Amino acid sequence: MLTKIIYKNFRSNLKNYILFFLSNIVASMELFVFRGLKEIVLQIVKDTETAFLFRIDFTMALGMISVITIMLMAYAMIYYLKSRIRDYGLFIMMGMHKRMVFSLMLIEYALGWVFSSILGLILGTGILYGIQFLLHKIAPLYFVRIVTANLNIYVYSIKFSIGIMIFTLFAVIVWIENHNLSSLIQAEEKIQKCPQKGYWTIAVIIGIILSVIAWFMFPSYEEVHYDAYFIWIIGGFLILTFGMGVLLEEIKKHEQFFYLKNVLQINQFSSKYQNNLMLVLMFFVIHFFALTYISTEISSLLPIEHYKAKNYPYDMLWMANTSEQKYIDSLADKTKITEIPMMRVTSVSGDQQIGISESYYNKLTGKTLHLKNKQIVVAMQDQNHPNRSVKDRTFHFNYRIMYTGRYSDDKSEELHSIVVKGKRNENSAQSKRHLYKIKKMYTENVIGQYTTNRWSESLIIFSDKYFEKEYKRIEQTKNEPSKLILIKFDQENKRDLWKEIRTYSTKHGTKIINDGNEQNIIYYTESFVKTQQTLLMFRLLSKVFILTALLLDSIFIMEIKVESEIPSYKKKQEFLRCMGMRKKERKALYLLEMQSVGMISLAAGIFMSVIHFIACLLRMEKAGEVNKWNFTKYWLVACLGYIALEWLVQRGFALYITHKIEGELKGENKCISGKISFIKNRSKAQYISEL
Repeated sequence: MLTKIIYKNFRSNLKNYILFFLSNIVASMELFVFRGLKEIVLQIVKDTETAFLFRIDFTMALGMISVITIMLMAYAMIYYLKSRIRDYGLFIMMGMHKRMVFSLMLIEYALGWVFSSILGLILGTGILYGIQFLLHKIAPLYFVRIVTANLNIYVYSIKFSIGIMIFTLFAVIVWIENHNLSSLIQAEEKIQKCPQKGYWTIAVIIGIILSVIAWFMFPSYEEVHYDAYFIWIIGGFLILTFGMGVLLEEIKKHEQFFYLKNVLQINQFSSKYQNNLMLVLMFFVIHFFALTYISTEISSLLPIEHYKAKNYPYDMLWMANTSEQKYIDSLADKTKITEIPMMRVTSVSGDQQIGISESYYNKLTGKTLHLKNKQIVVAMQDQNHPNRSVKDRTFHFNYRIMYTGRYSDDKSEELHSIVVKGKRNENSAQSKRHLYKIKKMYTENVIGQYTTNRWSESLIIFSDKYFEKEYKRIEQTKNEPSKLILIKFDQENKRDLWKEIRTYSTKHGTKIINDGNEQNIIYYTESFVKTQQTLLMFRLLSKVFILTALLLDSIFIMEIKVESEIPSYKKKQEFLRCMGMRKKERKALYLLEMQSVGMISLAAGIFMSVIHFIACLLRMEKAGEVNKWNFTKYWLVACLGYIALEWLVQRGFALYITHKIEGELKGENKCISGKISFIKNRSKAQYISEL
């Protein structure tokens, strides 16, 4: 019997079920693809710093996709259950136990979830292999093979979607348990209330405070501000939830100016406040991610020719040991070399820098620094933004606490204890050995930028006296680089010499500590530049993939929204038509109403994106790395492109629904008698309040 009921219900609600089914497929597919990309890329990329960048990118991407996936799956389920809520209520009124109704609901949803998840995983697998094939063609240097998605990716995706399903279904069941039969059947007829006015102002103020806190957190230079983004979303949630309620109340107070002229539109939004609010918040999250994180990331990656070989002073950088002096001398007959005494310097973050004396810095640049004792100058290598002051406190803290020598876990723990204990421990004799006074910190292009961030491979210039003391110890330490060899190749033999030096360094040179915390000791400019251009291309493509996923999710949410509102729009159309409103006016009203939710959320996203953009500029300016014109230009292109696409999608759906509603009419000047009697049984004021 239950099977027959399920089958008949499935056939009668096939249209709604298909929409629910497709939404789950898309959600499962997106979650699987981005989780799979993260795991596969980290399997392929072996370089520590590159893997770290990818891990950050994909962690942020996976976080965004997870949030959007949860919203899409939950909204699709709520829509389907709301379309069936009248049926469930009638089943209960006809004598069916609630337990049986819940079982029916569970079976329907579980079957839909199982099949949609399977199809989503199959589709996701195909897309994942397609992306790998594309990356293999674009970036063969890294993506030299197609990697099979391991079982952990499938298990993770299934567990995640099961968790969402159980949580959403449980919440809906609890909601049904707390409502009587009449409320279930008349759910669509009820006017939804706005939040209580007593809490509005407090909530809006809290939202503003949280947004301000996030704004002040952001300019501090870190790799990714997860906490700032999270706080920003919470703040935006509170402002939208209660701010719109405040705005509606204020509009209603000024009847003569605005309210009476737009009573139908305002009451339509107000009477369905809770449903509209849910949609606004979902669209806001999508627009927030797209117009803040994604747009600024895209603009920072462009142009792709960020790294240019012509901007590098040397063709090769090699950190050698004193024991290799004989081979270094032999290179002087083959090419032009510059030899500088150096020592590795490890900062509190575990990143390694290049330490030289003031005298040799003067030979390279002609600059005199007048350093004394433990004074240092930090010259961050940047081939695109030289001669810019770095004011960010995070950098100053990172470079103030250092030890001379290569990275080691023991020394790292020693430095970490200073950070944890804070200034209370800085006066101890042990701590003073690691503390330096930064006289100046700026960007410069002396040896070239051989890193993708500002935390490593900077030039640390010491006073001659202090450098000489520390260098004596470094020079005598086994496996410590003590010679910085800067090489300019002749074009004819550069590849042969590069291979020769690399081979020698691998066999006889300083060995890399295989703990994932040490930079390279040899860099070939041409290879480095090509690699970074490839990586920039991949990171750009990953952002485009995310943007496409966000746009796809917004399309499905919009589709669910318009399909769920068709019955109410038909009732409204019948009433307005019989009341004498012309077809042109009705169409304009529909278009405004249907686009209002999307435009409100888009406007909120645009507002947040402007604030986020200013925070990014301040952040980058403090780090001395911003080219304001280029960054602004690409940011505007990314934002305007996304806004245009979203507007077209919203406009397209609005026109589609308007055409569908008005196209079903047969005769503009006729009113069906049955509809007239239906309208007469209700007051005009009541109808307007519902509309």
